[in-house]
Amino acid sequence: MQQWYQKHRKNAAILYGIIYVISGYMMLLSYIPREITITGEEQKISLAAPVSVEQVHQKQTVAVGQEKSGVGSVQKYHCKLFGIIPLGTIEATVKENQCVNAVGVPVGIYLKMQSVYVAGTKEIKNTAGDMVNPGAYVVKEGDYVVAAQGKKVSTKEQLQEMVTNCQGQSMVLTLLRNHEYMDVRLQPVKTSDGSYKLGLWVKDDMAGVGTVTYTKSDGSYGALGHGISDSGTGKLLLLEHGFLYHASITNITPSSIGSPGELTGLISYGTQSRFGDVTENSEVGIYGEMAATGEKVLRKRSYPVGYKQEIKRAPATMLFGEEGNVKSYGIEIQQINYSPKEKNKAFVFQVTDKELIEKTGGIIQGMSGSPIVQDGKIIGAVTHVFVNDPTRGYGIFIESMLER
Repeated sequence: MQQWYQKHRKNAAILYGIIYVISGYMMLLSYIPREITITGEEQKISLAAPVSVEQVHQKQTVAVGQEKSGVGSVQKYHCKLFGIIPLGTIEATVKENQCVNAVGVPVGIYLKMQSVYVAGTKEIKNTAGDMVNPGAYVVKEGDYVVAAQGKKVSTKEQLQEMVTNCQGQSMVLTLLRNHEYMDVRLQPVKTSDGSYKLGLWVKDDMAGVGTVTYTKSDGSYGALGHGISDSGTGKLLLLEHGFLYHASITNITPSSIGSPGELTGLISYGTQSRFGDVTENSEVGIYGEMAATGEKVLRKRSYPVGYKQEIKRAPATMLFGEEGNVKSYGIEIQQINYSPKEKNKAFVFQVTDKELIEKTGGIIQGMSGSPIVQDGKIIGAVTHVFVNDPTRGYGIFIESMLER
């Protein structure tokens, strides 16, 4: 092998050099966004990469906005390494300046699912003392039971009542699995206490604590920066309706390596404590309309929106705290991915604020949605914590939350 290398070391060095150059070139391409939003016709763009960006003097009129109801224009920019080697083209949509109210306040979140969600199956003991699992290999974790015996099911109590009424006779369940409907037949099992069961772990709602990111002048809001999913399957929960409620933080369990901490909150349910509705559960956050009470309590300082190409690998601040006590905590933006596979993992940051680290250990569950501000603009929100280093976490671009 050594003799071969001595004989071909020149060619090997050339090959390694080519591989190195190609790898470096591909890495540079990953640092260049293909589409951006700007707020001025002649805006200068400076990326978090060693490339020059030059505007191409041509403009195209396009429809812009979530419903494509507005009219804007598109500018094109060429990216070059050392001002010579082409790296690609950026398409920039020109929009008007946008401002939102940064919040950073934890609230209680309640979601009612569209149907009965199956969290898993289990063995149950029948009257003969045998362990049986009637749902095994038929019903899967992540399924929704939408009907039983042809009748719509919306709560777990309704499902149990229908199982009881069958008195041990086989029954047909209509399931929703991966956007497809199917019918399956299950045999309820009679247990020692005389009741009938299907051996399904089910739920039809959930509640927890999360942080509101922003409100807008029209009363709408965005929160969390990621969707509410099932912990087992990772799939988004299908929402029928939901609400935001006032929450008082009663305890903070600090994060540590291998163990993300969490906020424990006392949620005040009831119409007087209701801050707003939840109308959408998406991969980039939950959305809805603020009630008058919520708007009054949660509305904070207005910030202009900062787009991804404006973000720097530099210090920034995270806003977080209970009603009337939102504080700014220091963080450092460390990495930026302009085209992430997961929108809620667009950049990496590290908490540098000693007060926050002492209080929480870094990022904890319940902080998701805390707005991040840099250079006087809201640029994103906290989404995930690094389990092996709770002082570090992921963030989502604020534009991704606003474009959902």
